[in-house]
Amino acid sequence: MFKYAITFWAIVNGFLSFSQDSLGYQWNELQTYPVKENQVWHIDVLEYYFASDNGTINKYSLDGKLMFSQSIKSLGQIKDFVSINTSKLIHFSEEQQTLCYFDNTLTELDDCVDLADEGLVNVTLISASSQPNKVWVFDRFNSRLLLLSLNRLNQQQEVMNIIGTLDIKEVSQIKERGNRLFVVDPTKGVYIFDVYGSLIEFVPEVGVIQVDAHEKAMFTLHKNKLSVRFFDSDKSEDVLLPMSEITGFMYRNQHFFFKVKETVHKFELQISK
Repeated sequence: MFKYAITFWAIVNGFLSFSQDSLGYQWNELQTYPVKENQVWHIDVLEYYFASDNGTINKYSLDGKLMFSQSIKSLGQIKDFVSINTSKLIHFSEEQQTLCYFDNTLTELDDCVDLADEGLVNVTLISASSQPNKVWVFDRFNSRLLLLSLNRLNQQQEVMNIIGTLDIKEVSQIKERGNRLFVVDPTKGVYIFDVYGSLIEFVPEVGVIQVDAHEKAMFTLHKNKLSVRFFDSDKSEDVLLPMSEITGFMYRNQHFFFKVKETVHKFELQISK
């Protein structure tokens, strides 16, 4: 049997209907990063690793070495990191309802954005956008999605009353990838919007923990599997996870980053034929 490493991009283009009958797969672990159980972590587009630690942000190099550290105690408890480009990281505090910015050396930039000044009452989730200087936010109090312009110079898109309109029970995650915005309701499935806020698809899939994607496929994490759905064919495949008790993941540059209790594991997926 000939075995070779192949990226998910190649799977999408050449193996849309792969199965255990025709192809085998295995996970190849490349690296691990330490992270405490309740820490917030993030991987940017260059695969630098960020983690919160007792009131600080730490940034690690590609080989896992600590590069920069910055105190964030004055910014309130962190809910999430997002990177909107290679040189700007956003710290989101649900507690203080603020967005604060850091450059690629973790130097704080400008003043924080007070979300109340944007007419937002209770933002619980954010996501980076592919559009420059914009982020998606979910205002749970008003049940709306807003593509917020950080420089206030660009038009904002808004989706009103998504819970009532779409009969959503719970919004656990929002994430934009490849000009699509994914909204997860773990009790029902994944709602997919375009960058203008129009609903383009609903994927019924109960029990989704997290979602990530690229231009060709959507990845949904479940308790014991990773489901892959290809946009151009609507076909789906399930892949068993490389370890148990995975609580979150990210997909970057053909690599999967899986979070377990005190570690983030970097994997590539190998296909055999």
